[in-house]
Amino acid sequence: MGTLEFWLILVPFAVYVGFFNSVSSLITQILSPYGYSETDSGIAGAILIVVGLVTAAIISPITDRWKHYLGSIRVLVPIVVGSYIGLIFAPSSPAGIGPSYVVMALMGASSFTLLPIVLEYLVEITYPFSPEIGSTICWTGGQLLGACFILIQDALKASAKADPPLNMRNALIFSAVVSFVAAPLPLAIGLFGRNVQRRRLEVDRGVELLAAEAGRGNPGGPNEDISHIDSASPLHGSALKSA
Repeated sequence: MGTLEFWLILVPFAVYVGFFNSVSSLITQILSPYGYSETDSGIAGAILIVVGLVTAAIISPITDRWKHYLGSIRVLVPIVVGSYIGLIFAPSSPAGIGPSYVVMALMGASSFTLLPIVLEYLVEITYPFSPEIGSTICWTGGQLLGACFILIQDALKASAKADPPLNMRNALIFSAVVSFVAAPLPLAIGLFGRNVQRRRLEVDRGVELLAAEAGRGNPGGPNEDISHIDSASPLHGSALKSA
């Protein structure tokens, strides 16, 4: 948990989870000042959730199959930030409710897809610590920031004399700015000459190679005897770490 990469994941994870919670809670207050009904807000919320779940169900298994966690994070984080920036302008668009629906779809798709990828990558870089430790810390941070963001954004609501009255433009600017500031942290992972070790993947591959080597040396199968492998070899060390 003391690695730099853990903190580069923790901070933006908590920020984006917090803002997702606040936006989904305040969506009616965001849209209603522009004349949209509660039904319109409900549809926008449904799009946020349904599109997110469907996209995550499609993309996450593909990412897990090829283990391209960091590359996926670098693609999805800018989309998340872009959706918060777009939300500043979408409700007031002369095109009607459509742009808000599009922004909600982008926000849901990118946020829901990013979530399991980040958690899986967190397991990779914090191994051999228990996966529950890192994920619990990140989730706790996200929920705490979500509660804070709801209070802050509600306080940033415009007055009844504003145009339109009680609009949430300042609150949306706040979410966009903070999201943008947090974005460079995960994008910086692996840059500037720092080698990021994916410890669990390295150990898993070491065990597979160890089993294959044992199988080639023992006609009886890989489980029969692996004592012929040099105890000083890297494969042996990996096996001991995984045990």
